[in-house]
Amino acid sequence: MSNILAELKKRNQSIGQMQVAIAILQIYNCRAAEVLSASWKDFYPDRFLILKGCKGSANIVIRDALILQTISSLPKLDPDKIFNHINYNSLFRYCAQRYAHLFTKFRTKKNRKITHGFRYMAVEFINDDAYVRDVLFHRSKKSGRYYKTKKESNNDARKKNKNTN
Repeated sequence: MSNILAELKKRNQSIGQMQVAIAILQIYNCRAAEVLSASWKDFYPDRFLILKGCKGSANIVIRDALILQTISSLPKLDPDKIFNHINYNSLFRYCAQRYAHLFTKFRTKKNRKITHGFRYMAVEFINDDAYVRDVLFHRSKKSGRYYKTKKESNNDARKKNKNTN
């Protein structure tokens, strides 16, 4: 999956809040709520942006130069929030239209969330549970198993059954 910002810059197309939010989700595997709550007070141009972690996650430090440069060029339409014109529903609709393939890997409808789609893609071919947790900034041990695709989980279960019989 290519970086949406680099692709838009290459095409000389304008870049808005939605594209920056999607790029952060693609690259950093953070929660949509963490991106949407990004604050100008936590933005240090040309250095980093700190996203406050939700649900016990650590804060995420965005250091990607292209993302930081693009955020600097966004109009400051709100004194507090960087992505003030985006809510979860509009982000979900945008992703459902342009990234429908992300939603095909979900085990259940309750997991049909933006965050899960990008995370599944990020760790799709990683079999090491600890490494999956590192990539996703998760502390929970079950997170490593949770983000394996259904097919991989079934194969793992079959292997365990063979070993115990």
